[in-house]
Amino acid sequence: MKYLSKCDELNGCGKTFPGDMSHCPHCGTPEQFSTQAFVNPRDYAYDEETYPNCFTARFIHIATDTRWKFEISEFVDNSDELIAFVMQLKACNARGVGYNNVGFDYPVLHYIVQNHINDPRLIYDFAMVLIKGTKDEKFARQVWDSDRLFEQLDLYKIKHFDNVARATSLKSLEIAMRMDNIEDLPFPVGTVLTRDEIEVLHTYNEHDVIATILFYVRCIPEIEFREVLTDRYGRNFMNHNDTKIGKDYFIMKLEDSGVECFEKTPSGRVPRQTIRPSIKLGDVIFPYVKLEHPEFKRIHKELASKTITETKGSIKDLKCIVDGISYKFGTGGLHASDDCKIFRSDDEMSIEMRDVISYYPSMAIVNNLRPLHLGENFPLIYGDMFKQRRSYPKGTPENAMLKLALNGTYGDSNNVYSPFYDPVFTMAITLNGQLLLCMLVEQLIKTPNLRMINVNTDGVGFIYPRKYRSHVDAVCAWWEKLTALGLETEEYSMFAQRDCNNYIGVEA
Repeated sequence: MKYLSKCDELNGCGKTFPGDMSHCPHCGTPEQFSTQAFVNPRDYAYDEETYPNCFTARFIHIATDTRWKFEISEFVDNSDELIAFVMQLKACNARGVGYNNVGFDYPVLHYIVQNHINDPRLIYDFAMVLIKGTKDEKFARQVWDSDRLFEQLDLYKIKHFDNVARATSLKSLEIAMRMDNIEDLPFPVGTVLTRDEIEVLHTYNEHDVIATILFYVRCIPEIEFREVLTDRYGRNFMNHNDTKIGKDYFIMKLEDSGVECFEKTPSGRVPRQTIRPSIKLGDVIFPYVKLEHPEFKRIHKELASKTITETKGSIKDLKCIVDGISYKFGTGGLHASDDCKIFRSDDEMSIEMRDVISYYPSMAIVNNLRPLHLGENFPLIYGDMFKQRRSYPKGTPENAMLKLALNGTYGDSNNVYSPFYDPVFTMAITLNGQLLLCMLVEQLIKTPNLRMINVNTDGVGFIYPRKYRSHVDAVCAWWEKLTALGLETEEYSMFAQRDCNNYIGVEA
């Protein structure tokens, strides 16, 4: 392993560079840099650019800053050198690091090497299918792990930026990382480039590789986490996002216990699922849910009367006002807040958050909820994973992975591509989760001068007179006994919020 260091921003240039040197290689400042992180000597960052008459590729060995430049164009043909270089990467067990390299850069590189392509137009046409082709066309050009010439590490996938809702470009990351120079593609896609323009493209190409390295450094904890899991469980987790890690681990545990998550068909593995033409919400609400406040009772009655045919948007514009605060219900959870306020604790008043411990997983476990097709052992395995997680200290890979497995399962129960899919399981958790919090809220607000600050999916926050602490504790203990769930307490000296999702809290 090597160090990646950073020159001092006040006395030097503030730039990052690989290695542990006595002087900054950029500005010569002596001993004014700090160690940033370990980097794996296997890792080679790379990026490619494709135009009708030109293909360029840049590689940088992150640990030593050794650089390589390749071009296939009407002016230069480095195809033989590129192929030899890739085969050398394979021979030395190198790992390619990129940003969307699994989806774009590597398939293009694989195409060149495997077919000995030295025609930039063919490379460009292949690349355009990856960018603009149909889903099936793009899929047909992907290269599976087992077929790759050398291992790939895709920061784009690790951070789940391949999700539409989280999509982030490398340029956006350059801005967020405060790079000195932010460069955009110098020429429109499809331009036939001159010799001079190709030289400009090379510079841009290298700039993107450097940006990838800077982002790689910030991702090292996540990379090391995936390396531990991959080594320990003999399964490639390297390009999994957090949710996928949790889901795949849970599937492994289910299959190890004899629960079949997939069916084998002539076209491959197909996830087992429970399809529901319709769901009567009244059938999934727990019988022990009893509400007193007229507005909460109205919400309960309205939910119980509904029959839905799909979960998305099934709970929409459903809200009520209790003690001047609006409570909004939805498939994602309950949200309420006393907006645009600042709250401060003192000798008389206390600010507290009471959060349910692993709310959704715990609710599934204690109420024996399960996707119907996964059998009666599902809650037992789920519960065993919950106990395992508590046995590992926070910050360990085991604790992090089990947390992902516990939390990711609920979300995937509403994913039509997942073996956890059963919308009744989804709705039972989300509906009861909201109504049970309402039960806690309506008992807490009976406390004199207690005011709710916010309610956000898995917990409640409030300010109240300290002299009623024993009463508040008793209410919470009653709720814990009723639900078989646990609450944990966090005290704050100050809590400022714009709304339930945007706030600043200072712990007491």
